Amino acid sequence: MANWLPRTSLPPRPLSVSRSTAPLLPGASAALDFPGLGQLGHFVAISTDAPAWVSFYCSAAARQGDAGRRYSQDPAPGSGVLLDLATSTGALTITAPPGGTYFSSDASAGPLLRALVRNTGTAQAAIALTVSVVVLAP
Repeated sequence: MANWLPRTSLPPRPLSVSRSTAPLLPGASAALDFPGLGQLGHFVAISTDAPAWVSFYCSAAARQGDAGRRYSQDPAPGSGVLLDLATSTGALTITAPPGGTYFSSDASAGPLLRALVRNTGTAQAAIALTVSVVVLAP
């Protein structure tokens, strides 16, 4: 008869990390990197402290290739855009959609979640971006 061992590991817990841009004029953008969030995980929530359009990418090449996309244009399938959202004055925190999984495909850079933050407000602002995730693979 087999001996069963009790489960000793705990389920992953949410982790929040914040980064800020330099002051951005309306319509300007800045790249932010989030190390320490592992190779694979689920988005839980995304918050900004000012209105912004935020996109997350699986690699630096994907972020660079998407930098010129207009707000009204959807990302191309297979472009490496993992999550694309906009916050507004009335909704600076967005709960991630079901299935909001991220991964890092930059093997040489190590696990790194990459974002592009665009100021959609009417005034210059340094935008703080907080990403809440559940890390599945370190």
